[in-house]
Amino acid sequence: MKRLFPIYCALAVIVFLPSVLLCQSNVDDRETKISATDNAQAGTNAPTGTKIKQSFFGADFLLNNLVWPGTDGLGRIATLGSLRLWDDGVKWGQINTSAGVYSWTQMDSWIAMAQSQHLDVLYTFGDTPEYDGKIPTAKGVHCLTPTAYSCSPPNDVNSDGTGTDKDFSNFVTALVTRYKGEIAYYELWNEPDCSCYFSGTQAQLVRMGKDAAAIIRSIDPNAKILSPSGHVWSMTTWFNGYISAGGAPNFDIVNMHMRGDGTLNMTPENFLTTYSNIESDLVTEKLNNLPLWDGEHGIKASETLTDPDELAGYVAREIALRAGKGIQRQYVYAWDDTAPVGEQGNLAGTAWNTVAGWLINHTISPCSASGTVYTCIVDDGQIVWDTAQSCSNGVCTTSKYTYSSTYKYETDLTDTKTKLSGKTVSIGYKPIFLTAK
Repeated sequence: MKRLFPIYCALAVIVFLPSVLLCQSNVDDRETKISATDNAQAGTNAPTGTKIKQSFFGADFLLNNLVWPGTDGLGRIATLGSLRLWDDGVKWGQINTSAGVYSWTQMDSWIAMAQSQHLDVLYTFGDTPEYDGKIPTAKGVHCLTPTAYSCSPPNDVNSDGTGTDKDFSNFVTALVTRYKGEIAYYELWNEPDCSCYFSGTQAQLVRMGKDAAAIIRSIDPNAKILSPSGHVWSMTTWFNGYISAGGAPNFDIVNMHMRGDGTLNMTPENFLTTYSNIESDLVTEKLNNLPLWDGEHGIKASETLTDPDELAGYVAREIALRAGKGIQRQYVYAWDDTAPVGEQGNLAGTAWNTVAGWLINHTISPCSASGTVYTCIVDDGQIVWDTAQSCSNGVCTTSKYTYSSTYKYETDLTDTKTKLSGKTVSIGYKPIFLTAK
């Protein structure tokens, strides 16, 4: 079943989601470029690698108080290429409420909204329905929302992976059949490295993944499959165990949630260590030939980073660091998260859109550090910030950075361009972009 929309359109209000949908204009390609010679004069090598695509910019949206399409602090529509569906009313148990019964209304709405903004869709499996699970009884195991059954393995999959797996397979079949060509990517399970999301065995998870992969590849061979999502701290235990149990053939893309553990998530640059550790483990597991995605990252509402300027700088630094490492996709969770975090209608959203304008259709080298100053060379400029600086109540501290004479302008995270003068520029917690034109 197809629900395609014209490329330039206005879409009426969709049932269940009281928002008028507006079409998103594509980000214009930047017109000016610095040559390899210019970058050499700046004391750097010209960036190499593939161009950053708009699909690099992905996000989750939550259902409560949804604004669609998402906007930044300047009222600009969110620059996105992909929508990840999780925590938005369309998990397995929320669609498949009893055996053979499916409620597609909310899912149809999300697909329609994604199409109105020309976004591809990543669907994440998770949330075992009550009819097909049991409330876990193991000590310390408690399922997170939406129900006390959500982290249970299906009743028809035994702990050794045998059984019919009929209920999950039926759901996958119904989902992929209905949205063939409309869901581009499938994530085999959300964060099963936590028993709060999956309390079963590796054998059960591998069996479910095997069945899902066979169904997806049979019905929609153009769709790609992501590994169940884990974290850097579970790579050598949960992820390697999944591979040892036979899980590797089930997926086409390695999918990790690259948030830092605990307070490490408060510093964007800790991502570099996270990425390095994940990359090393993939070499060990001989999976480094597969694409690597960051399926979920971002500051959490429970964390203490609350200053609007610092939240904007955090978002900009997370994007630049991931783009520099060549990650094909990254999804922020979530665009409309509980204020003050998230990007909806605030400075962080403005920073997201501004950095997207710096990067889309451009190449970027890995970001490097000299003390507390980080620089990332783009093919038409340089992104720079100083991690030693901070912001509070609208005031941000800065240091002086000596820039190459190649650069004539700076652009800040509100997309304001200013002509440079002198030999130094003020840099701080929030990145700026130095360009020749």
